[in-house]
Amino acid sequence: MIHAVHRMFGGLLWPLVVALCAPAIVVASAGILLSLLVIFVVWLLIVAALVSTIVLTDLVRGSMRYLALAPVWLERRAIGVSGR
Repeated sequence: MIHAVHRMFGGLLWPLVVALCAPAIVVASAGILLSLLVIFVVWLLIVAALVSTIVLTDLVRGSMRYLALAPVWLERRAIGVSGR
């Protein structure tokens, strides 16, 4: 008797169960996707900071060659050698 009732109402309850679970699944999926987006944006910011640090370091080192004064030991000339 139980199997007959289950067969008769079991098929009718399945769409109701799916309809009741659908909003929870949508909310959970949206939360997961938003958290993945936040993780990606944070990773992108970290990579951008590292790349900009590398580029700025290279620019500063390159400009220091032109802006820095020549070391004193480079300006000393040997005795008897005329300056060229």
